[in-house]
Amino acid sequence: MVLSFLACGFFDTATNLTNYSGGNDMGPDWSSDGTRIAFISDRDGNNEIYVMDADGSNQTRITNNLGQDNRPSWSPDGNSIAIYSDRNGNDEIFSMDTDGSNLINLTNHTPEENFYSICDGTCWPDWSPDGTKIVFSSSRKGNINIYVMNADGTNIIRLTNNLIEDTRPCWSPDGKKIAFASNRDGNHEIYTMNADGTNQTNLTRNLAPEYHPDWSPDGTKIAFMSRKEGNNEIYVMDPDGSNQTNLTNNDAWDDFPNWSPDGKKIAFMSAREGNAEIYVMDVE
Repeated sequence: MVLSFLACGFFDTATNLTNYSGGNDMGPDWSSDGTRIAFISDRDGNNEIYVMDADGSNQTRITNNLGQDNRPSWSPDGNSIAIYSDRNGNDEIFSMDTDGSNLINLTNHTPEENFYSICDGTCWPDWSPDGTKIVFSSSRKGNINIYVMNADGTNIIRLTNNLIEDTRPCWSPDGKKIAFASNRDGNHEIYTMNADGTNQTNLTRNLAPEYHPDWSPDGTKIAFMSRKEGNNEIYVMDPDGSNQTNLTNNDAWDDFPNWSPDGKKIAFMSAREGNAEIYVMDVE
């Protein structure tokens, strides 16, 4: 099914990839070769990780447990997927093969209770472009901040130290910067920082919540979700926060943008047909 709509003066097209009315699909992440997309679905009763071909075919469940599995992140070499899961009682970062086998708990910790937490411990993994590190958010020190570790779970380093919440980190394609969401200024906005945690900069400076930054493959744009027009929409902006442009511009909930490796498309979640499903749109 193809939906066409006007967005900021140009004609765009969004294609529903999952077309499944019996649950909610969200959190898409392209494989590095652009042939497959991992995503979250609760169609079988709880959040599990699925993989499909980039055209929406061959939707396959790769996790199967009673816990909640979330936020798949494909490794740059295409051989592994990182997720966060509460299958052991609290949220931890796991890695696994792309068929769901060889699941490994990378973080293994018990978080302090946190009133502001959007997860119960450690969540939102994202691989560095060279595949050697994973950035993530964690409440292990009482409040949610951004951490980085080696891809095998060793050498965990805290990058931010904020009293409220820093979350949803995403590496730039050159590995030099990390975009993330923070509510340190009163509401969630999109920030960037150097990969070592220095030079933390607010890019959006809007009164509405903004989440889920994702860098374009060439590093010239950041996609993100914003509610500044009253509902969740997908925007893109330059890496300095300028030229913020609404790509979706409809009354439904649009969220979780993720660029295709060639930079020509963005996969995202939308509830425009009633339940959350995975869509893809052209951005050229």
